[in-house]
Amino acid sequence: MKFNCLHIFAVLSFVGVSAQTNDSIHIPTNSLYNAQYEKIWENPIQYSQFKVRDFTETELSATIKELNLKRAQTAEKSNIFAFKTQGIFNISENLRVLGGFDYQFVSEKDLGYNLTSERTEDQFVMNPHYIFAPKKANWESQKYRVMGGLSYNYSNFDFGLTVDYRNNNSFRKSDPRPAINTADYSGKAFVGYHLKKHQISIFGGLGRKTDSYDLDFVNDQNNSPANEDYFVRFSDGYGRLLHFVSYSNFGYKTISGNAGAGYAYRGEKNLFTINYSYSKSMETLFGKSANGYTFFDESLEQLKYRVKNYQTDANYWYKGNSIQYFGNLNFQSITGDNYSLTELGQNYRMTLDRLSLNQSLLWKDQDKTILGLGLQTIFSDFSARDLLGVTSKYVKSLDINLSANKDILKNDKQRVNILVGAKSYFPISESLEYQAASSTNLFYDNVIKNDYYYDKTSQLGPQIGLQFFQRISNKTDLKIFTNFATLFPLNSVMEENVNYNGNPNMIFNTGISLYY
Repeated sequence: MKFNCLHIFAVLSFVGVSAQTNDSIHIPTNSLYNAQYEKIWENPIQYSQFKVRDFTETELSATIKELNLKRAQTAEKSNIFAFKTQGIFNISENLRVLGGFDYQFVSEKDLGYNLTSERTEDQFVMNPHYIFAPKKANWESQKYRVMGGLSYNYSNFDFGLTVDYRNNNSFRKSDPRPAINTADYSGKAFVGYHLKKHQISIFGGLGRKTDSYDLDFVNDQNNSPANEDYFVRFSDGYGRLLHFVSYSNFGYKTISGNAGAGYAYRGEKNLFTINYSYSKSMETLFGKSANGYTFFDESLEQLKYRVKNYQTDANYWYKGNSIQYFGNLNFQSITGDNYSLTELGQNYRMTLDRLSLNQSLLWKDQDKTILGLGLQTIFSDFSARDLLGVTSKYVKSLDINLSANKDILKNDKQRVNILVGAKSYFPISESLEYQAASSTNLFYDNVIKNDYYYDKTSQLGPQIGLQFFQRISNKTDLKIFTNFATLFPLNSVMEENVNYNGNPNMIFNTGISLYY
């Protein structure tokens, strides 16, 4: 019943018809517009006067990943089958509506040292409180997401709203067998005032996320210290291992809030925005009661993890007749620290400072892409320290991503676009200090050490993509797309120090979309 209601809401949020303007941006025409579409969601009132054409996209896709070069707590292989629909609707000159629905079925193979729904594919370490077992096994997950938003102008005032709901269900298919249900609600409101070409705005939001864990064994005798592969352990920090008495039934509740302010200069062909925001989240782990039940009550609180994020984000968008430019400069300073209510102490701290610069340049002849160029650079300064497990990890790194795309065929009915690019990662400096806090080095030998040498490895990932567009009617286009990417090491650091076979990663993605 819950799913049906959410699906109806997503469909209703797409209702709307409006006149199109000849100089409006049409998001589906080029992949470089995807980043700008995300910015519209981040602060819709800053873009409310910038002309973006109505569109609805409905897509079916499949992604296959084979990851050899990776951090330990990520699956070696995964298949993702996805359905999504999203769009922008200009109901009138003063009202714009955004909507989206996304469903994914994920099948993962050979994931070890992780009994959670979190992965380290795109992050340095996991949050500090979680259970794991060394035994590798397969997972299946279903993920749902519903999004809605709007911007409305009244006189000199601007109002906006975005809402986001996610529900994930994950389970592991062999001992130990966790079943995880995640429900994540969030919303954000925007208020602005504009005078001529200038706008100032404030915004704020709240979120609530719950994760319920139910873990069992088909063979309960597997969960014993003598059976090292199956025995469930608990990571409290980064390298400190405990036996968690509530391992079979526990949960997390995360409360988050954010606030900020922004400025926008809105010209006829250009837009400049800058936003400053602060967010804070508090994740609380709840154990089970004396009767063996878990519920979100203060008496069952055991551990807390607090994350603070200070962010400054500046954007410039120039929309010429034949040349368009997008620029984004973003700086984030993130800190995380934990607290044990049972031990009345703290043992883990994390810091991440990240500076990124994204630039795109697009040459167009009406709807034909003559050439599109994209450059992204990311500088990261990361540290994680367990004060009791005596682990201190530090990584300073640089990511450089390049892309270029071009329409190699364009007529009234068909269009073919080809994309080539490369992703690269370079460690600048790194260090690792470890002193065992228990009789076993299991976690260090298989997770900390592997991830450290992964982060020390220079990497290069070429990619190529092809998109074919077919005009079906005056208002409907069909797109068939395929993408292939690889990632391989530029040095032998991992092969010399950990169990890595030297093979590159392979990622293949294909799908079909309708735009109308």
